[in-house]
Amino acid sequence: MKNKYKIGLLIIGALLVIFAFKDLDISNAVYNPTSKFGLIFEAIGEFPAAVIATFCIVSLMLTRNKEKSLKYNLGTVAYIALLLLSSSMAAFLPIKYFHGPKILIPILMAIYIGVSYIIAKKYSVTNKEELRRAAIIGVLTFVFVVIAFNSIKLLWGRERYRHMIEVGSFEGFSIWFIPQGLASGNEFMSFPSGHSANAAIMIWITLIPTFITSLRDKKNWFIGFAALWVILVPVSRIIVGAHFASDVTMGVTITLVIFTLLKNKYIKNWENENEEKIILT
Repeated sequence: MKNKYKIGLLIIGALLVIFAFKDLDISNAVYNPTSKFGLIFEAIGEFPAAVIATFCIVSLMLTRNKEKSLKYNLGTVAYIALLLLSSSMAAFLPIKYFHGPKILIPILMAIYIGVSYIIAKKYSVTNKEELRRAAIIGVLTFVFVVIAFNSIKLLWGRERYRHMIEVGSFEGFSIWFIPQGLASGNEFMSFPSGHSANAAIMIWITLIPTFITSLRDKKNWFIGFAALWVILVPVSRIIVGAHFASDVTMGVTITLVIFTLLKNKYIKNWENENEEKIILT
């Protein structure tokens, strides 16, 4: 398993080295601001992350131990705040990109929360611990990823390719590993790609078979779909000129690293402890 991680990091490292020299050439070759493929994935690329976060927050609320305490009440407030944030994001994104009526936002929020409750309620009874651990990973991945890429964006100040095209000059182009200072606006928040980082949260669906045991023999399908999504969304961001190849690579990397660390902590270590207990008994 450790060798697999090492190989993955080596591949990512190699890509970042290549893109340090080829970022501009790649964008020049594929740029198409009217690409339907690019515009569709711009609209739906981040949507799964918000839906996953909504489901995971609802799952945590259903699987926690009920108690009368200040900590419990404060936790309830925090859960509700996060739930409103994630569900509103899931509702707002399609409305924003497909120019739908804003009155649908609260309706969509209610639908996402309601469906999440129905599914989570069922498995909180049959596979409570597995569901809770998957939900913890989902919520923490979402929160840490959003904080990470937004913080780096603000500090890096890398100009977007589409802005260079708009102003008619590539003088602002910079190699990805050289920070340009605080971002002066959205068009200087190219590195890393937030869309790609959020799209990579799709990897969470590979945990679904851990609490829906009837789907364990379908795990490879979840892996395949997640991998496809993690490729399509970043490619679409390069095509529309929102990001360079190095931007999307780093965005995906941030999420995969965070997810892997959390998965090892909350699932793999727990499974190993249970196996040891079985052996000892």
